[in-house]
Amino acid sequence: MNWDDLHVLAVLEREGSLAGAARALGVNHATVSRRIGALEKALGHALVHRLARSTPLTEKGIEIAAVARDMESGAQRIERISHAAQGTLTGRVRLTAPPVLMSEIIIPALRVLRSEHPGLQIVLSANSHIASLDSGQADLAVRMVEPQGRQNIIRRIGSVEFALYATPEIARLPPQQWRFIAFDETLAHVPQQRWLEEFAGDRPLDLLTGDFHSQFAAAKAGLGVALLPSIMATPCKELVRVIAKQPEARPVWMVIHADLKHAPAVRAVADMLATAFE
Repeated sequence: MNWDDLHVLAVLEREGSLAGAARALGVNHATVSRRIGALEKALGHALVHRLARSTPLTEKGIEIAAVARDMESGAQRIERISHAAQGTLTGRVRLTAPPVLMSEIIIPALRVLRSEHPGLQIVLSANSHIASLDSGQADLAVRMVEPQGRQNIIRRIGSVEFALYATPEIARLPPQQWRFIAFDETLAHVPQQRWLEEFAGDRPLDLLTGDFHSQFAAAKAGLGVALLPSIMATPCKELVRVIAKQPEARPVWMVIHADLKHAPAVRAVADMLATAFE
């Protein structure tokens, strides 16, 4: 049995299809199918049902995939322990954060870190979804949702204020004529979206996007009033704050996997984040 094939099985179970597993592993569809076939031959059991649009696991496949997940988790912990034991400010640190915090706060703060530690490679992932530190998707994460998990070191490092912004021409209109730029259904649950819906009342939320950068561009184009992070919108000369009322600031949290809390490279990035968000 090729032990690597068990990792392929674990990823297939997580992704739910050969195509999804291929994307996650960075290989082609045929390679995943071949590796699963080899594992089935070695174990003497059918592990998947090969359907047209999905590849669900058989009962035996689910049982073996559970063991494979434990092996995957153990391998990832070995990587973290090895990373933490390096004792040097070199190597790779993976950082994930919401796109607006990445572009407006984190990236501008990286210049000093890179000049002080040129041997450090920073891998940035600007995503709105919650990346898993346990599965090795990131070494550190910045989040606007309070993190959970006993394996993590959690620290509140700041907050983000929001306010309503528009072009001066839109802002001069009577408030009852305002049209609003808002999140689409993928982020309908976030607190600032709920605040905006309540504030707008019967007025239309008729331009919906999935990210702040699109809302920012739409507001600058004069397409309506948007609830934006102040750190993004206040420096923009094309926009003005339309009213003093605003929602509560959102807290910002930094998360580090406990296995990496003493790794010098990770600590250097964590110190940079704390300073930047101050």
